[in-house]
Amino acid sequence: MTAGVSSSRKTWISILIAAVIVVGVLALTVVGGTAFFIYRHVHSEFTNDQSAEQEFASARVRFSGQQALIEIKRDDEPVVHRDLIPRPGGAGTRKLETLRVLAYDDNAGKLVRVSIPFWLLRMLPTHNLSFLNDEGIDVDIDSDHLRLTVDDLDRRGPGLLLDHKDRRGSQVLVWTE
Repeated sequence: MTAGVSSSRKTWISILIAAVIVVGVLALTVVGGTAFFIYRHVHSEFTNDQSAEQEFASARVRFSGQQALIEIKRDDEPVVHRDLIPRPGGAGTRKLETLRVLAYDDNAGKLVRVSIPFWLLRMLPTHNLSFLNDEGIDVDIDSDHLRLTVDDLDRRGPGLLLDHKDRRGSQVLVWTE
């Protein structure tokens, strides 16, 4: 009978060791996948004001004559131009693929490019967007106050979301394509 108990104990120990190994591999996969995602979708570089301004001017060319969906007033109060969002069930637009952000922090001289696949935004548990937080840009925006969702952006289609320059000279440009 002691041989059966010993064999059973060895089996459970083997199962426990295998489970720890599987959990460890999954954790490494998540960490590695996250690092790879950030490496592929977030690019930053240090640059001077003139180079950053050229980068923004080049990005803005495609939006000439287009009104941004979100406008930030002088008192840092965001205004969403909902008239630019078609009603649900309206004419279909091209499916969005990417949310892009170009941001420049004037104090640090850092230019950041972020590219977020839209399939990832659609998978978020909440479809409310909260990408407008104070991350080195001197704008205090209550993103919950905007009440802008992924579905709103889908209905609107590709275009300019935000083009803002703060009091210090830092800039942010957000668009979908």
